[in-house]
Amino acid sequence: MRVKSTATIPSLTGRCADRLFTDWSTALISVCMRQQTFAMTSSVKAKRPSDFLIALPRVMGYTPVNSIVVQTFQSRQTAASLRVDLPTAEHQKNPRLIADAIIRLISRVPGVDAVLIAIYTDEAWSAADRPPRPQLVEAIVTRMASAGLGIVDALCCSGRSWASYLDAERGTFDENEKTRIEAELDGVGAPRDVEAIAQGAPPICEGPSAQRDGVAEASTAIMHDARERERLWEWPVAHVLWTDAIESTPTDLPPKAVAALLWSIRDKGVRDCVLMLMAWGNDAGDRAAADTALLRRGLTVPDGSILETFVGEGRQCPDGLRIEGAVRLLRHLISLAPRPWQLAPFTMLAWFEWARGQGSAAGDYLEQALSIGPGYELARLFEQLISTGRVPDWVGRQAV
Repeated sequence: MRVKSTATIPSLTGRCADRLFTDWSTALISVCMRQQTFAMTSSVKAKRPSDFLIALPRVMGYTPVNSIVVQTFQSRQTAASLRVDLPTAEHQKNPRLIADAIIRLISRVPGVDAVLIAIYTDEAWSAADRPPRPQLVEAIVTRMASAGLGIVDALCCSGRSWASYLDAERGTFDENEKTRIEAELDGVGAPRDVEAIAQGAPPICEGPSAQRDGVAEASTAIMHDARERERLWEWPVAHVLWTDAIESTPTDLPPKAVAALLWSIRDKGVRDCVLMLMAWGNDAGDRAAADTALLRRGLTVPDGSILETFVGEGRQCPDGLRIEGAVRLLRHLISLAPRPWQLAPFTMLAWFEWARGQGSAAGDYLEQALSIGPGYELARLFEQLISTGRVPDWVGRQAV
């Protein structure tokens, strides 16, 4: 049976050891599946499972390293790609626990009825050997099958070599086929140069020294002005300040404005309201301010509070353009901020990455935040939340 389908493929990435994190991205390709043979027609044509392994990093936007990747299918169409860290030899876990964690994440994607499993590893093995981690793959395959999912294939990718766990098919990547697939992926706008891109957060480089010096000087001035410090911690003032920043190009912000933005979110209440403002809009910021005022008076916030979205409750996804703008602004602020003042924006940046499904990046930013302030309450809360594999309610339901 030969079925052609066109799908938008979100990629879901996670870490599985002591932590689980998730990421999503999208790429448009066409898939034609016949048992264990893939043919990406119209957009990309693949003749063998190895060709799919060539295409997968371009689809995900980075090259998986020591990873378990599960490509899901939905009514014979591609759905989500799930990546989980491959446990190290020193930290082997019960394979069934890993399989259970994967199936929990897959269950977030509606309508999944089949999967393809790929192990990316740097472990050495020869053509005569069985690919590495057979017990782990067997546990995953068994768990998927017991959940009623069809198994398209289970593959291993290591350097230039690949193999199937389910039959004797194996070999090395064909350079001519790789060149052809790469060219066709270029034609559909897939990310390029993914070999140099690792999973997780892209680094934030320091801004120009002159700008950092200007922000440091403005920060010192705020520290010595008690009235200004208090003023910037008033929500109406912070609301205007952040609304203007959101509507501006980050690199156009003067040092005094950058310093004021950074100082304002050193107040927990303002920080939380700003986060809601950037995620959901002006009304959300004001609603968060009202609920925060109730909490400060020791009162209970009503059910359905906007603050519930802190922990990923609610099915309405934040606007993608707003999140992208928030990430861009926060990364710029961090690049110019004195190190102690990076704590809040790193934590907020982690939340936005998590909110859009980029949990690996969120975990990296939280590590940065906790390296600055190990006891920072919000960073610790978010770390505990997402390290269990928690995914926002809206992730997956709207991405597929």
